Amino acid sequence: MEFGKRLKELRESNNLMQKELAAKLGCSEKTISGYERGERSPKKDTLKKIAEIFNVSVGYLIGSEESTPLLTKKDEKDIAKSLEKIMCKLENEDGLLAYGGEVTDGDRELYRIAIQNALQVIKLKNKEKYNPYKNKR
Repeated sequence: MEFGKRLKELRESNNLMQKELAAKLGCSEKTISGYERGERSPKKDTLKKIAEIFNVSVGYLIGSEESTPLLTKKDEKDIAKSLEKIMCKLENEDGLLAYGGEVTDGDRELYRIAIQNALQVIKLKNKEKYNPYKNKR
């Protein structure tokens, strides 16, 4: 996939408008539009900034790596919501967390970390499995 399409996909999946991305990069909305349409190419330092903003590698941005991007801010928010729902259910159900005795704050934190890690792995696996651009060239 070419850089412009990849940039647009990342921007949209992070719920950013061109104007917002331009502000983060210190450039104009017209520049972002030019990148996305393939009319302009960013300099190395701008590529690095874009990669940092979207938590991906420069290689992924320019198409030399086909791995899926890491979790987006939206993904992290979704995971946090799911985690809170799961933790509330577990703490409100009799005996689920207290099997065999009292549950300490440390135990609760371990449950939270384990569930969060599982949700992150599931999200990444699903992104890889259901990536609409995976087989397109």
